[in-house]
Amino acid sequence: MDSATTDKAAASGGTLARLALKFTDFAERWFPDAFVFVAMAVAIVVAGALLNGAEPKAIASAFGDGYWSLLVFTMQMALMVVSGYVVAVSGPVERLITWIASLPKTGRGAITLTAAMSMAMSLIGWAMSLVFGAVLVRALGRRKDLKMDYRAAGAAAYLGLGATWALGISSSAAQLQANPGSMPKSLLEITGVIPLTQTIFLWQSMVMMLLIFALSVTVANLSAP
Repeated sequence: MDSATTDKAAASGGTLARLALKFTDFAERWFPDAFVFVAMAVAIVVAGALLNGAEPKAIASAFGDGYWSLLVFTMQMALMVVSGYVVAVSGPVERLITWIASLPKTGRGAITLTAAMSMAMSLIGWAMSLVFGAVLVRALGRRKDLKMDYRAAGAAAYLGLGATWALGISSSAAQLQANPGSMPKSLLEITGVIPLTQTIFLWQSMVMMLLIFALSVTVANLSAP
């Protein structure tokens, strides 16, 4: 699917599509990289510590010690990304994706299905959802008979990470609080261990997940050019 096709689809997609393009143009031109926000946050924390009377050497030591205290959590996140990728591109899952890609009859249906599958996978593993959604969109894009806006499908593929992953079993915050070995000692002393039964498995959390899921699928369907 070439850019002329997607541009034409976006132009005829109504007010929402044109508004989305304007926001995209603004973000690409003016929104800074994530590193800029990280550097600003570090500078603000350092300035706050200096204003509270901390010595520069103590601030530097605290920064270094705090950074390395996150090694366990960082390794867990890295393993999730690697294992999620391995599962998502495995033979059985790729065959499943090929079959799923054969189901939708229209471009709007393909985008809606992509959103639903991305969010469903994110409840199992957010890293797998990222790769699964991308591979699904690629499989849909290979269909010559499907008039699908590739950009809208790509956005739908990331709805899992953007909408529902934090309410699934791979929720980093919930898993961190449930595992005392993953938490920094200073945080553990304040919060203690919070089991999953008090976070993602609360009935309120499940109702919230269903509402977000339904709303996100509806938005994906209505916003498809």
